[in-house]
Amino acid sequence: MFKILRSLLFLPALVASSYGLVYGVDSSSLVPEATYAKALGEGFTKAIIRGYEEACGVGGEVDPNFVSSYNNARAAGYTNIDMYWFPCNGSGNNCKSYATQLSEIAAVFLAHSMKIGTIWIDFEKDAAICNNWNYGTSGNLAQAKSLIAAMKATGFTYGIYSSPGEWSTLFGSTSVVLDNSAPLWFATYNNVQTLTLGTPFGGWTTAVGHQYTDVSASGLFDLNVFTH
Repeated sequence: MFKILRSLLFLPALVASSYGLVYGVDSSSLVPEATYAKALGEGFTKAIIRGYEEACGVGGEVDPNFVSSYNNARAAGYTNIDMYWFPCNGSGNNCKSYATQLSEIAAVFLAHSMKIGTIWIDFEKDAAICNNWNYGTSGNLAQAKSLIAAMKATGFTYGIYSSPGEWSTLFGSTSVVLDNSAPLWFATYNNVQTLTLGTPFGGWTTAVGHQYTDVSASGLFDLNVFTH
């Protein structure tokens, strides 16, 4: 039964080319080379790795698994690799400035000759551990604008990751616009492998990525579709 379920989970990737979509895996933990190799062989040709975590106890830090997972993905044959940044913020946390967090990302890119396509900014509430984004809806928007300004100053290619529910939680409404000129990667766990944005938010009516499930055979990946 497990083998059948695993095949069903990965079957969409085998026919991705017929729909012009790119299938991808994203991870927030250490992924072995063999696991990446298996995913690549099943048609998941894009990898997104958490490169920076909020780690509010130390003000934010490069994910300790980032470089190893990146190297494992490269060794497995991946060339289409993005990362995501889960920024540290929150009024009760002594977080590094957004510019400093980004400079630490830049430093690890340089030190390890990393080739990263897009940095995805993760707009997501973490009430349980760090209680980030706790400035009130207007304060959260001001923080988000500051974050985007810091990102733009780096010259990095970036996009925004969120969901209608998270957006409303952070900013008080799905209609609040932050930077809808940036590409959107959204999460809606409906197992529908399309880019249809069922609930528009943030000024976007279309998206370039959709995280459609947090279930995978390895237990290490969320599964996604992208335009490229």
